[in-house]
Amino acid sequence: MATIINATAGRPMCSPNNMDGFSLVELVVAVAIISILGAVALPQYFSQIQKSRQNEAATTLAQIQTTIAAFVDEMGLLPSSWRDLDKITPLMTPEGPANQANFAWIHLASAGCTEANQQHCYEVNASEQDQIFTLRARSNHQDASIYNIVACLDLRTGSSDLKKGSSSGAASIADLRCVRNES
Repeated sequence: MATIINATAGRPMCSPNNMDGFSLVELVVAVAIISILGAVALPQYFSQIQKSRQNEAATTLAQIQTTIAAFVDEMGLLPSSWRDLDKITPLMTPEGPANQANFAWIHLASAGCTEANQQHCYEVNASEQDQIFTLRARSNHQDASIYNIVACLDLRTGSSDLKKGSSSGAASIADLRCVRNES
């Protein structure tokens, strides 16, 4: 093996016949380790992203509960639409403030949710019966159906509740504690 001495640095240089580098086995092992780590980490990463979107939607539902109570206090009547709630505070959608004449499903504005791509959006609707408002939020992403949110607000007693679905199952309206004990 011939070694060439670099006159300027005084260090030996390897000849083209003696190249340093990784062997194929070392590269395959490194790729296998990275693949295993990716297979373990990526599902957790995507799950955490979905949970953060769910938390953002839950915060919005809590805001809607507060807005409904504020509307009743301010106007002295029950809201019947998103447009009514817009008088107190606007609820933002990817298209702008929610101003529908009813409480039908609307998309919530959030990170990753745009007018063009609503796959990562949460939808919310509301209904009222006997002064109890029930709110539902669901993810548009097909793999996140269990990460729903349900909430309620009883305007007679002032009680409210909010439940979030998890990997163990979706939340149900039956789990909410806005039920009156009439005696």
